[in-house]
This record gives sequence, structure tokens and C-alpha cells, in this order.
Amino acid sequence: MKNSTLKFLLLANLLVTIGLVIYVIRNQQVEIDLSDEILKVRGLVVTDSTGVERVIIGSHLPPAQSQGYRFYRGDNSGVSGVMLYDHEGQERGGYVTDDSYGNVFLTLDSKISQRVLFMAEPQGAASLKMWAKNGNQLNLGTSDEGTWLETSKNGVKKTFLKTD
Repeated sequence: MKNSTLKFLLLANLLVTIGLVIYVIRNQQVEIDLSDEILKVRGLVVTDSTGVERVIIGSHLPPAQSQGYRFYRGDNSGVSGVMLYDHEGQERGGYVTDDSYGNVFLTLDSKISQRVLFMAEPQGAASLKMWAKNGNQLNLGTSDEGTWLETSKNGVKKTFLKTD
């Protein structure tokens, strides 16, 4: 065999081998078992099949979202926890803690605004508030100072129970 033919065959063999190695590496499916591991992350975003964010778990969560626009929460405090979004990406509620006071909240939102708030303060007080867009409200709470049950219909407030 001529020296040039031998070099060509060696080069061809080397190229085929490199090609096979690249093919195997790129098409190899490696399964990683994390069932016994603890994942430490700052956030997790779950999207649906169309790419819409449906659940965000994080520290800190993005600003509140309504009708497709993000806006800052009341006192611009950061919150951490779980936020739920509907199929349009509209925020519909969450379970969070805030950085300002240390409260924990469970909220349920309509497409327009928050409708249910269940809150526990770090000192022990707890309250449940529900309201409609026309001003009707229900406010139930308890603390070391007392308990209360108040309603409001069309802006007229009634107190059924208040202890001090």
C-alpha cells in the first residue's frame, strides 16, 4: 500500500470514529435520579403546554400581576412563597410570607382584584376578609385583645361581635 493511501485510510477512520463518538454523546439519554436529594433553589416556574406561567415558587416572587401588568404590592415589600396564575397568566392567588411584618397570607383573586385574604400575624392575630367589587365585605378576626365579626353591605358597616 502506498503511504498516501494509508494516511487517507487512517484519516478516514479517525473522522468516522470522531463522528460516532459525537453521535453517541449527543444522543445518549442520561437519567439522573434525584429522589434522595434535596434541591436548593431560589425559585421554580411551572408553565403549561403553551408556555404560560401557571405556578411560581420563589424567594422573592415577582410583583403582583393584574390584567397582564405587573404592579408593586401595597408597601412594595417583598414576598416569598407560591403564586398561582390562570391559563391567561393572570394572578389568581397565593400563599406567601412578607418581608415587612412577617405576616403569612393566603389570597384568592378574581380576574380584577383580590377577593379573599386569610392572614396570620407573627404575634398571633389572625383574620379572614372577603369582599366583592360593590363594597360588600365580611371581616372575621381574633387576637389576644379580642375577636370581631363585621359585615358591610353597599358600604354600610355592621358589627355583630366585637370583644376587647
